[in-house]
Amino acid sequence: MVRKAKSGMESFEERLARLEELVTRLETGNLPLENAVDTFEEGMKLSQSLAATLQTAEKRVEVLLAGENGQVVAKPLEIETTDDEDDADEEQNR
Repeated sequence: MVRKAKSGMESFEERLARLEELVTRLETGNLPLENAVDTFEEGMKLSQSLAATLQTAEKRVEVLLAGENGQVVAKPLEIETTDDEDDADEEQNR
């Protein structure tokens, strides 16, 4: 489902599709240097925006588990990351 955010910003899916377009353009190697730098800059901004959206979504995800007395309680989802993901996160934060 593709939807616009309340602020009128493009949806996650639209931003991801745009990032994929930019990557394809850069991979061709046919862009003049100035255009390639501008394209790369736009791609980096989109990448950061998408990462922030994913982090927000991750925080909202909850797993419902049965509590001690049979009541349903909400508990944050714990996501395990691989070493590669941790390394990528560290590089992005530099």
